[in-house]
Amino acid sequence: MKCFSFTVLFFLTTLLFLSGCQNQDKTTSKPTPTKPFAGQSIILIVPTLEARLIRGPILDEVEAFEKKTGGKVRVVTPSWNETIEKIDQSLTDPNLNYDIFVVISMWNGTLLGNNHIEPIPESVKKQIDWEDILPIYRNSVLSWNNKSYGLPYDGDCINLYYRKDLFDDPKNRAAFQNRYGYPLTPPKTWKSFRDVAQFFNGWDWDNDGKPEYGMAGLRVKNDISMLQFFAQAAAYAKHPDDKAYYFDPETMKPRINNPAFVKALKDYIDFMQFGPPGMASFAGHDVRNAFASGEVAMAMDWADMGIFAANSPVSIVKDNVGYAQIPGSDTVYNARKSQWDKRPNSVSSISGNWMFLVNKESKNKELAFAFAAHMTSKEMTKKLTATNGTAVNPSRYSHFNDPASWNSAGFSTPSAKAYLDEITVSLKNPNVVYDITIPGAGEYYQAIDEYAYKALMGEMKPQEAMNKAAEKWEKITDKIGREKQSSFYKSSLN
Repeated sequence: MKCFSFTVLFFLTTLLFLSGCQNQDKTTSKPTPTKPFAGQSIILIVPTLEARLIRGPILDEVEAFEKKTGGKVRVVTPSWNETIEKIDQSLTDPNLNYDIFVVISMWNGTLLGNNHIEPIPESVKKQIDWEDILPIYRNSVLSWNNKSYGLPYDGDCINLYYRKDLFDDPKNRAAFQNRYGYPLTPPKTWKSFRDVAQFFNGWDWDNDGKPEYGMAGLRVKNDISMLQFFAQAAAYAKHPDDKAYYFDPETMKPRINNPAFVKALKDYIDFMQFGPPGMASFAGHDVRNAFASGEVAMAMDWADMGIFAANSPVSIVKDNVGYAQIPGSDTVYNARKSQWDKRPNSVSSISGNWMFLVNKESKNKELAFAFAAHMTSKEMTKKLTATNGTAVNPSRYSHFNDPASWNSAGFSTPSAKAYLDEITVSLKNPNVVYDITIPGAGEYYQAIDEYAYKALMGEMKPQEAMNKAAEKWEKITDKIGREKQSSFYKSSLN
């Protein structure tokens, strides 16, 4: 009996052991979830702008992306000017490598035109829903010679923002009519803009015990102020019958010192008297703070202003924001004929447009495209366009088709609709100014920035400053190659 009990016990123990082994085998044989990019790494370069604009969301997403995929993403964030220098150096220095460039469209000639960028694979296009991207970006900003290279992070256009409540106030309307002889409305020309800025400047129109100002706009040096300057100058200098703007496409002679650009620089300087103290050093966040905090009646800005005014803690304007096109002009300079044409001219500025570009020389292109696609997906960009402080603006159909979805960002539905409708008007204007997109664009911008700022500070007369900038542009063109630049510029106009 004792022997029988022992035998049974031994049998049961053995059975349990074997059963445990089988279960263990089943457990260990289950496939472990793979991390497709384990052991791989990439380097991304994106400039440091004020606050955490553009680069902030990228930095925020790195940790989760690395954890999910096993890949490593190093983000390099130099200053604006240093970014220009580092990208240029990386194209010739084998020891300086970037897998992803996060840049605006001014880099298209240097990077796309010179064949440094990998075209977007069809699989990635499907992943980010390529057809959802607006044609004005998909077919021009993100492409070169009918090939798609840029993954769309941000869609940019510059508009005018104004205090709707001030413009609607009966006392202000009557006083403006009495002083200027025409109704107070959102200005459609720069002449009218000056009148409105002057009217609202230097008095306490909100009864807070201190004087307010007429307008705010970018002026800071070594940043992106020149993008806004060229948007403003377009009213005078971008003829609707001439696709060229910055150069004569045949000779590459700069147009920036012609009467139209000089007039624009005079305005750019003149309007300073209607802005807050210190506006000579205003970057984007300064403009947005000045407007949203109720310090100025009007502001020029990208679409960042809409979301900032809607939900920034400093904003006291909220649903009192009006949206309008950048002012135009009643006359426009005809550079081909060297004469002014008396005709209304309204121009849109599609300027900026941040995108992800994957370096053709990257050793880990799949990882680079995976991270780029993650950051530029429909879902990610939808979230970021409605988030204050990202500088990511609408670029897709899906960003525009549901104004009510912007309620969580602080907009009322009517305000969101007005905001999106005004951006849509800008994007549909056939008379458009794009960024300089030929090789050396960064150098051209640095030259105009240097001399325009000298004029702004009273160190040079506007004509002298533009002549000096034009001379520098000529040297840049000669250094790169005039025929080559002419070919690139003509391509950029088509």
